[in-house]
Amino acid sequence: MKRRCALIPGLSALLAGCATPSNPVAVAPGPDRAAVLRATQAAAEQVRRCYRHPKVIRAARAISTTLVVRYAADGTLVGLPAVARQSGVTPDNAVQAGRMAEAASMAVLRCQPIQLPPELHARGWDEFELTFSPGGAA
Repeated sequence: MKRRCALIPGLSALLAGCATPSNPVAVAPGPDRAAVLRATQAAAEQVRRCYRHPKVIRAARAISTTLVVRYAADGTLVGLPAVARQSGVTPDNAVQAGRMAEAASMAVLRCQPIQLPPELHARGWDEFELTFSPGGAA
């Protein structure tokens, strides 16, 4: 049986142009919560280096994009990243939301494979959320 950890947004400060993990909340018994948090932070740090700011209007930098990503044991993506949600979308920047989501997805695609702890993957951890917040806060 596959086990998953669902993650929710909750980090108070996000760096400009970065991917950050959300705080994990276990849905089913599985990997150690602290180990999952460390692993998602490490994954976010790896992906953060591959993020490229899209050329968008200034107001679009207020858009945060959360992606659901799933990785194989070797750190390669299983399927494509999926947009879970976006925040900070307003009538002034809505036309740019797609470009912000694309920039986040491209960072994940560019940065594979990533280094993940094999012991967590063996215990059912393979899917999590990454939040991209180019404006500096989510």
